Amino acid sequence: MNRPYIINNIDGNPMNAKYPPNKELYGDEFGGYKNRTEEVLFYEFIVLEKDVSFIYNGTRYYFYKHNTPATAYNATKKEIIAEYPNEIELIESFSIDGIPFLELRDEICDLSTYRNVFKPHFDLDKDGYPYNCKYPPNKEKYGFSYNGYKSSFEETLYYDFGVQNYDLYFKYKGKEYHVLNEFNHVALCDEHYTKEYEVFADEMDFIENFNIDGVPLINLIEELEEADPM
Repeated sequence: MNRPYIINNIDGNPMNAKYPPNKELYGDEFGGYKNRTEEVLFYEFIVLEKDVSFIYNGTRYYFYKHNTPATAYNATKKEIIAEYPNEIELIESFSIDGIPFLELRDEICDLSTYRNVFKPHFDLDKDGYPYNCKYPPNKEKYGFSYNGYKSSFEETLYYDFGVQNYDLYFKYKGKEYHVLNEFNHVALCDEHYTKEYEVFADEMDFIENFNIDGVPLINLIEELEEADPM
């Protein structure tokens, strides 16, 4: 993919050449950017290619790009409202109510990032938040203690791992397991989350098809000794 605005810094790590960080001016708190908003937009969205969610004037929007044009999505209306060749052009050219996005970026709120908010098991609730539509929460039945799931184990696997894209740690019958959650796959890995042993298409593929002693993980959730997002 041709992304000329991404270069490597002196440490060999990718950075945004068009909107670079300035640690001498802003320090390290936000990776060299003035605030969290700039860190998300200029680094996490453009360099790390994470999806971005935010609210402006009561409407939730998403910015995303995965092998597609850089897209602005109105989650309240559930419709694509603009597409651009790349992320830089999106943040520079997109406007809301006639106001360029870069001019109103300090007015947005509820800013968050996701590795891929439009995975097959994702949908958006009435407020525009992503949830696991394959294994959805049920707050009427289970309440709010575990985000609508019946236990902390279900919450960790179906929401923290499955929606929030955290890496996963769990223990079963005294054995520890580590799962790396990448942008385009999930992998059983070593304790340092660096060496991959067994690869799966996504989080639900892992939960449904990873077997322990011939039993799928999905049938062992309530028997786990520990389960934590990492």
